[in-house]
Amino acid sequence: MRLAKALLLAVCCLQPWLAGAHAMLKVVTEDAPPFNYIVGQHLHGPATRFVEQLLRHAGLPFQQHVYPWARSMALASHRPNVLIYSLARTPARESQFHWLGWLASERVALYALVSRPELRAASLEEAGNLRIGISNQDVRGQWLREHGFTEVSASRQGGLDVADNMETNLRRLQLGWIDAVPMSAGSLQAYCRRELLDCRKFRILLPLPLTMELYLAASLGTPPATLARLRQSYQALRRDGQFARTFRDYQ
Repeated sequence: MRLAKALLLAVCCLQPWLAGAHAMLKVVTEDAPPFNYIVGQHLHGPATRFVEQLLRHAGLPFQQHVYPWARSMALASHRPNVLIYSLARTPARESQFHWLGWLASERVALYALVSRPELRAASLEEAGNLRIGISNQDVRGQWLREHGFTEVSASRQGGLDVADNMETNLRRLQLGWIDAVPMSAGSLQAYCRRELLDCRKFRILLPLPLTMELYLAASLGTPPATLARLRQSYQALRRDGQFARTFRDYQ
């Protein structure tokens, strides 16, 4: 009887601590300037800084991880307690994540090399004849597929050519292996700065009617208490101006 009472008392004493405990959050992203990118061995960018500020404000334990985008998407789609950024919010993805807060917007265009003036695309239909480099699981590739683009094949040279990331696509573009890439102006400029490239060697081939709204999101298995704390901290950092200060040079 005494043992039972002692165990009951111990459980009761632990309950407040357990109620406040939160699992370690796995925070995943990709190397994708200008909002989150690697320099040396360190992760930089305004989205990275803001997400770290938010998690510290919320008092939640977390670990940051940089993966190819397809792996980050797989983790956030199938495992609990995973946060992902900067994730484009689309109707197809709406029910697949908990959307915690908007981070930034990017307007997308097809870019080609200035040294290839023979490439022309006045419409999406004409762009279908080009070899366009996209990243695996990236919303820009999904958008192009929804508008009739298909992968390149042995019998068809034009279409979508998939790589692990946009940095690889820019290298392939310069080598002439692909004709164009879908990017925002800010993203292209950030890549040029990091890779010491002259951005004047690239030109807009075709503006696309696509604006990516980028968010911090959580996997569906993330507990409601954790989501509530993250949303409260997001709103607090918006109110006190921390969000605006962090993204000041990118809006």
